[in-house]
Amino acid sequence: MLEAQKQPTIYRHARVGDIDIHYDFVDYTEPWSTAPAPTFLMYSGYCRSLEFWRGWVPPLSGSYRILRMDPRGYGHTTKPAPGDTLRIDQVANDALGLMDHLGIDKVHWVGDSTGGAVGLMTALLAPERVSSITLCNTTAKMAPVTVDTYALGEKDQAAAIERYGVGEWCRRTLKYRMDITKVPPEVGEWVANDMDRVPRHVAIAVFRLFSTVDLWPRLAEIKAPTLLIVGNTCPDGRRDQMTDMARTMQDAEIMYLDGFDYGIHFLAPQACVAAVRAFLGKRGM
Repeated sequence: MLEAQKQPTIYRHARVGDIDIHYDFVDYTEPWSTAPAPTFLMYSGYCRSLEFWRGWVPPLSGSYRILRMDPRGYGHTTKPAPGDTLRIDQVANDALGLMDHLGIDKVHWVGDSTGGAVGLMTALLAPERVSSITLCNTTAKMAPVTVDTYALGEKDQAAAIERYGVGEWCRRTLKYRMDITKVPPEVGEWVANDMDRVPRHVAIAVFRLFSTVDLWPRLAEIKAPTLLIVGNTCPDGRRDQMTDMARTMQDAEIMYLDGFDYGIHFLAPQACVAAVRAFLGKRGM
């Protein structure tokens, strides 16, 4: 007789350190299994909520537990106070703290853009907690052209956000964040509204954090098997940097997703999941 029946746990908050983290943790694996299934942790890129990973849940949830979270300041997670400075080790430790709260020893980390950078830092801080890493359009260091593009003619991205607000800034830069030719207009508006839940001062603090992060000096230390997925129509600089990252890391492969630019985790979840499954399958994970 089974001692307990597995039940999905969704849209809850957990107190982790000084913040309340909003998360979604589901387990739709076989209920008669006596051992917990491996867990995927999905971490969003710049100012994006856990809802951007919705398309990953169905194709993965039969084999894995799925943990999505709103990072510090995003979505429905606690917002830092004006003037607070964010650190990459701080946000990585937020994720580790949530894992502790939920009793999760190890995860397969999947990160979009800056969310992948947090995964790399987590693997450096606690290598025993990260089984694998998947990086969707993640670079080890933000390119100067990226900083300039998102400035919209202002001094920098921070000044642009201060002028327009997060939602309107998102609308004006959406074409740099995803291939808008592949989605109807209402999707772009949903993206802008989702990001607009992040206050201006938080978006600016996050920009200042990730525009200064440089993980190149430590990439070779990362032992976790790493899959890098990049759209093959992305700018050459991003593709080249991710290709160099794959060569630098101890155990890494790169996949070029045909016909896509940015936003591949959101626009092509099925293709991304298929790549992840193939990558992990070769390693018996």
